Amino acid sequence: MKISILLLTLVLSLTAFGTSTSTAADLTGKWSLAADAGGQVIYVAVELKQTGETFTGTTSSDMGAGTIDGGKVTGKNFAATLHATVQGSIVDFAMAGTFEGDSMSGTLNNSQFGSIPFTATKDK
Repeated sequence: MKISILLLTLVLSLTAFGTSTSTAADLTGKWSLAADAGGQVIYVAVELKQTGETFTGTTSSDMGAGTIDGGKVTGKNFAATLHATVQGSIVDFAMAGTFEGDSMSGTLNNSQFGSIPFTATKDK
């Protein structure tokens, strides 16, 4: 009986330790994004809200406003759709990348504009 209680206590302790050290990464916050569109750098203010493994957001730049939806987070990877204003029209980009702490990098892909690399830092 004492061994069963000891084993149960050990299992519960290891489970609690595992959950406290495996904090889910969170994209929530304001980000300063720089996209390199063929040598022209476009600066975009991004605000993201993550709930569980999904996220949404808004963007703002000199080109106009945009929205982000369909966001999914898996570990340090993320993917979403960016609906951005480009020359007065809404253009959809597949957004994908990785993040760690206060930095992220990835690409914005669109059949018309190709693959546009970006980096971003979380605003403090």
